[in-house]
Amino acid sequence: MKLSCVLATVLLLGSAVNASAAEADMQALLNTVQDRVAREQATDQQRLATFRQSSREQVKLLQQAEARLAASQQRQTDLKTLFDEQESLLAEQQNLLKNRTGQLGEIFGVVKQQAKDLQGVLMDSLISAELPGRAERLEFSGQQEVLTRHELEALWQTFQQELIYSGQVKAFEAPVVMTSGETHNTEVVRVGAFNAVSADGEFLVYADDRLKQLARQPDSSVRAQAAEFVRGEGDTLLVDPNRGGLLQLLSLKPTLQARIEQGGGVGYLIIGLGIVGLLVALWRLLVSTYTGLRIRRQLAAVQNPRKDNPLGRLLLAAQAGGSREDMEVRLDSALLAETPKLEQGLAILKLIAAVAPLLGLLGTVTGMIGTFQSITLFGTGDPKMMAGGISQALITTVLGLCVAIPLLFCHSHLFSRTRRTLQFLQQKSLAILVEREEAQQPEVLAEEYPEAANAA
Repeated sequence: MKLSCVLATVLLLGSAVNASAAEADMQALLNTVQDRVAREQATDQQRLATFRQSSREQVKLLQQAEARLAASQQRQTDLKTLFDEQESLLAEQQNLLKNRTGQLGEIFGVVKQQAKDLQGVLMDSLISAELPGRAERLEFSGQQEVLTRHELEALWQTFQQELIYSGQVKAFEAPVVMTSGETHNTEVVRVGAFNAVSADGEFLVYADDRLKQLARQPDSSVRAQAAEFVRGEGDTLLVDPNRGGLLQLLSLKPTLQARIEQGGGVGYLIIGLGIVGLLVALWRLLVSTYTGLRIRRQLAAVQNPRKDNPLGRLLLAAQAGGSREDMEVRLDSALLAETPKLEQGLAILKLIAAVAPLLGLLGTVTGMIGTFQSITLFGTGDPKMMAGGISQALITTVLGLCVAIPLLFCHSHLFSRTRRTLQFLQQKSLAILVEREEAQQPEVLAEEYPEAANAA
């Protein structure tokens, strides 16, 4: 019983202690919640104050923008009024100018047009290289104001100056742009407004307010003539009446190398065959000449035949002896052996002469195919697009003919020389037979082979 009482007392004391701890936790939680609520209320108050301040600033900016808009509208109205007033004033001044100038307006228009035309002439005139800045004196051609006396004087003085200097041949120092891009001060001789030549005989043109050396000069003889003219040693000079235009067109003319390149691969093949044919022709010409010399030397010494010429080898074959039939066979065999040697290379020469025009025709066909392809892709609006194919077509034909014609002449000449040599050898072989038979039956053989008897 006592134990039960003790236990009950302990339990009661434990319950009292737990109730006190729970009450303390609740009080702490309440304090935390109240503190957070207070901070949030403070933050909201600060945000509200910031928003109100921003709203007041936006209202102020709106008022300022409305004020500027009103000012701009007022300025626009003022400027439009001023513009209308200026327009009215300009119209009044133009009417006043028209009334005061009267018929002079048309005259001034003609003068301005002439000044504009002359300005264009001066910009391309070689005289401007000697007298720069003349075109600037005629800037009044694009103005609307009434011409002054000084402007009118500038026009007729420039006209007179251009006429006077066009008839002069004059030397002066001027900067010249070379083909390398460098600029050098050199002595220039101007022939009116037609030509300008440097001290070295190089022809110049005037473009972009500068004297420039032509990219491609005339022939060396023409330049040498120009150099002599500049030095005062000659009185003849090539003059371009088109004020350098023809010389500039000359620079656009393709060179021989450019024309060969236009032929493309077919053109190079034709040229290669032509070189081979030319070498073969020269070789056969030298061999034929050397053989003729050897034969003539052998004729002077018939009794001493040598193996270094066809006639000598023929005589050696005849000296082998034997019957008439054996000698005839040996002579025919010797002639047959000489024929390929004498005709060597002629077949190649003839083949190249026949193939070259055919290759030229091939280049023509391929060039025309390229031309038609260009027409298909780009139309016929730009002739330059078709120029490449047409150039190849024509150049290959020209190259083929240039190779074939000389080689045909060479082949004909060499073939004739070869045939004459073979005919001479045949006559000599027949003469040898006739001499042998004449020793046995002279009267009968003379009647049967009169030509051989004469050749012998």
